[in-house]
Amino acid sequence: MASSVTKQACVQCDKGGGIAMCNGCQQSFCIKHFLEHRQELSIQIENIGQEHDLLRRDMDCDQYIQSLLERIHRWEQESINIIQENARKARIDLQNLFEQNKKEMKTSVDQLTKELRRCTEADDYTETDLRRWREQLEELRQTVSDTSMINIDYDHNMRAALSLIRISISPQHQQRQQLSSFVQRIYARETNHLIVDQLTDFDNEKFLDIHGNIVLSLDRSTACCSESRWDGLCVSGLRRYSSEQHRIRFRIDKKNSVNLFFGILTASQPLIARITEVESAYGWLELDFPLMNGKAETKGWNKIINTGDEVSLILDCDHRRIRFHHHRTNMLVDLPVDLRLCPFPWKIVVRLDTLGDTVRIL
Repeated sequence: MASSVTKQACVQCDKGGGIAMCNGCQQSFCIKHFLEHRQELSIQIENIGQEHDLLRRDMDCDQYIQSLLERIHRWEQESINIIQENARKARIDLQNLFEQNKKEMKTSVDQLTKELRRCTEADDYTETDLRRWREQLEELRQTVSDTSMINIDYDHNMRAALSLIRISISPQHQQRQQLSSFVQRIYARETNHLIVDQLTDFDNEKFLDIHGNIVLSLDRSTACCSESRWDGLCVSGLRRYSSEQHRIRFRIDKKNSVNLFFGILTASQPLIARITEVESAYGWLELDFPLMNGKAETKGWNKIINTGDEVSLILDCDHRRIRFHHHRTNMLVDLPVDLRLCPFPWKIVVRLDTLGDTVRIL
């Protein structure tokens, strides 16, 4: 019985003789069409090579950065113009004020001159007159030599007049880089260890303002709650943060409350009762209990933070995020901050609820 042999046919011409298989597309070709197929691949790789060369050329081209440098230059000139105009007005105001004071001083001195001349010519004066004239001369001398009469005041609220610039990644590009959900729990492994270990403790942070019966140590590094309040007592930090990354490390010397709050506020927000409900409040009551703009994202049930624990609040101003690191468990959690609700500068805030709650800045 004769056996039948199935031949592979060319996908182009359906011929079955002299067939070659392409390992890339897994199709069969006769010799003629196989050579044409290879020629097509050669053309395609040539096109890819041209695109590659264009990419390298565009990488070396500084046209894009030049446009950004031009924007920085325009900002620089506009800022210089604002400062120069402010300085010009300040000089005019200073000259006018000086001339006014000089005129008033001349009037006083002229009156004293007339009185001295009149009394001297008439030989009409006593010890009382001499003492009074000495006192007047001394007062006038002090006025002339008093440099504190005119002040140069610095307006630290420059947002309306002069805006500082900084270089950052566009929000669209940041969104493409985000690989996790809006609020995420991260176990601090290689990447997160790198984030934390590259930072140093911010030694200059101290507690400053308080709301409620909280006692601060003399060096303002320790805050102790002296009463229990259902609506919470709170303490904020001295420093203000608006750029770079900063880490503030705390030790919980005593925790009687169910939850303590560690987080941030916008610096202009005064301390009040129920501080965690204000719009600019961002932080954590527990590692799985974050708050964003005064609202709980998820309510955690795990009680991880205890007396004796150390935690770090990490402010990543450049990327508009805050992180909370629990050192005993080596857990790290993360929140994005909406600058429309919590604008720079930021300040740290800690909420204490129960008598005896004590937190220390290390």
